[in-house]
Amino acid sequence: MNTMQTNNINHNSSDQIVLKMPEHFRHYGIILSGVLSLVITFALLFVPFYSHREGKLYYRGSVTSFSPIKALSYEYSDFTSLAILLMLAILITVGVVYFIKAIRNFSVVDTKYVLWVRSLILINSLTSGLYFIGSAFFCAMKNSSADSDERYYTLSYIPLIIMLILSVCFAFLTRGMYQEEETRDDSFAKSAKIEFFIYGLLVSAVTVISSLSNILKVEIWGEEISDIIYLKGFDIFNTYNSMGAGFQLVAFLLFTVLTVTICLFVASLVGFISKSKFFYNITVIEIISASVFSLLIGLFGKYYEIVQKINEDLMNNWIAKMLDMPLSQIVSSKNGIEYHVTSSSYFYFLVVMFIVAVVLFRKPYTRALVGDIPSRGFSRRRGAEGTSVPVQQQASLEMYACEPCPAFAELDSKEEQFKSQTDTIKGHSFGSPSLQQIVKFVVNYARDSRLHLSYTEEDIATFIAGLGATRLTILQGMSGTGKTSLPKIFSEALFANCDIIEIESSWRDKNELLGYFNEFSRTYTPKKFTQALYKAKLNPERITFIVLDEMNLSRIEYYFSDFLSLMENEEDRREIKLLNVGLFRADEDGFYPYLGLKDGHTIKIPNNVWFIGTANRDESTFEISDKVYDRAHTMNFNKRAPKVVSYGEPIPQRYVSAEVFLGLLEDAKNRANFDVSGSALVKEVEELLAPYNISFGNRIANQMETFVSVYCACFEPSESIKNDAIEKILLSKVVSKLEFKSIENKEQLAAQFRKLNLLRCSEFILKLNED
Repeated sequence: MNTMQTNNINHNSSDQIVLKMPEHFRHYGIILSGVLSLVITFALLFVPFYSHREGKLYYRGSVTSFSPIKALSYEYSDFTSLAILLMLAILITVGVVYFIKAIRNFSVVDTKYVLWVRSLILINSLTSGLYFIGSAFFCAMKNSSADSDERYYTLSYIPLIIMLILSVCFAFLTRGMYQEEETRDDSFAKSAKIEFFIYGLLVSAVTVISSLSNILKVEIWGEEISDIIYLKGFDIFNTYNSMGAGFQLVAFLLFTVLTVTICLFVASLVGFISKSKFFYNITVIEIISASVFSLLIGLFGKYYEIVQKINEDLMNNWIAKMLDMPLSQIVSSKNGIEYHVTSSSYFYFLVVMFIVAVVLFRKPYTRALVGDIPSRGFSRRRGAEGTSVPVQQQASLEMYACEPCPAFAELDSKEEQFKSQTDTIKGHSFGSPSLQQIVKFVVNYARDSRLHLSYTEEDIATFIAGLGATRLTILQGMSGTGKTSLPKIFSEALFANCDIIEIESSWRDKNELLGYFNEFSRTYTPKKFTQALYKAKLNPERITFIVLDEMNLSRIEYYFSDFLSLMENEEDRREIKLLNVGLFRADEDGFYPYLGLKDGHTIKIPNNVWFIGTANRDESTFEISDKVYDRAHTMNFNKRAPKVVSYGEPIPQRYVSAEVFLGLLEDAKNRANFDVSGSALVKEVEELLAPYNISFGNRIANQMETFVSVYCACFEPSESIKNDAIEKILLSKVVSKLEFKSIENKEQLAAQFRKLNLLRCSEFILKLNED
């Protein structure tokens, strides 16, 4: 079990799963079930395929047995023995492969391994069933031609019974872990499902009773005897080897009926207990097969009733055996024995047909799957993007549970609460602020807050300018320098939302950030990041920061690559597909979409969202690649902020809506007169860096222009402010790339930057390591 999974078990946080001890037993019980099924299948190598007794009293006679493992010896080494051994070896190998896959996928958080264990138990059950059927058929063939003092029998039914019991236990263990078929989880659907199971149980019970009870009734009368005897299915099983070929055929039919009916019932029971989709299909097959089997048994009885004279020899032989009289005495005309055959076995078929008619009338299958959905289709409730669910999607929706994503449903239920909160804080509105006013307010708010944070106007202006330049900001530097506190205090001051997402070192793909879709339960579990996006979608009026705390604990490209690509799209085209199927809610009125999703599976990145990443630079983290840096604005925190000595009483928060804030940023861009291609300072820096093969493209050029424009709007216009902004963005986006270059003469290059009055860049170059 990996570190992430261990954390999910031992820690209790908002985005982790806490498992109690019984849940551990459940998961390990599932694995143990797989182990036991594999052991039972392996034991078939040593279970006798047949046993042979000889002697007048065969239960006291000598016994010889053959088990597949004996095929390796010279004495039993024939084609049939080797074929049995090879078949078992192949099936055991397949089972071992499935068990290894189950172990490799074992996780108490993600239950994908259950599918492998289920397949393993199914394969092993089929193996035990095939072994039993093969051995029973072999013994039947041998007994039909054996002497009266010989008997072939098998005990291979014991492993099959154990496997069937194990399958039922496995169903109890996995109950509720996957519900692949149910659209609703109310008492109406449950009662329909129970009713359908009972019908399957009844037809199976009637079929088993019909195959073991009276099939023929024979009335016998004569000068010396008058009797009534019954031919039972149970008698045929015990005496078929001494009967004619006709009764032996019937014995094989009854054996097939019993075996198939019992196995189908157990499969239906397993599906019913585990709430698996195949329950309905298996129960339908169970009812159909029981109908066919009961019909065949009824036809068999009627056949002997109608053509009893044609089968006189066969009947005489059977009557003699049942009366324990010599056959010659039965057929002797002197005794004048006559008989009349009747059959009531068709009665069981009529009972089965009555049950089937009730099933067709009651339609529990349809009621359990579809539920009581109105004929008009789906309700036209408002969903994501103001859409509704089309009626033609009903077939695909029927496979979902009522609440495929409880987390989204909970957020949907809070939509009115979010609106109410926003309406309340509008009473604390900033009015018509400027970026300059916002900068000063945040600085004062942070200083006078309960934490007494020290940020300069240049810090806040740089942060705001970065928000205007790109949707991703990276705050990197030493631990404890206020990286995470900056977006938190900024959002607090302006009544914005700020969600902290703790990055884990084990993250390897986007699902660690977005969440998982469980194929068993047909439910989607969004991670904290996805819920923050969804919440922002329902809160379009409020600024939202999603902070990826210590984002370089794992490689950013592993889990955030999709969002890096989204940065290239226009704002109205930034969307991420969460899963490949649509999620839709269901209630008594029908199905309708989640409010924050498009088409039930896609979430748009709203324009009120910014991603903020904090990054430490030490041996426990990964280097951030140029691909990430190029798409982000970077702020460096290389020294501890000075302690706040003078501060006043906490000042009240002021509300700035996302629309107002975006408008201020857009106005700053439109009023700007800074052009990268026309800047002499930028051209000189490019010339200095050309020998090191450092340059930048249009993306960075656009970011630089926006950054300088917004930064200048945060202060009173002046040339020094503009130059300060240009140097900040040049250092962040261009000069910082020298860190990964080999510089022969740092002092000379630093001096050239000092001549351009780029003192921060010069200082940065002097601090570069020789490596």
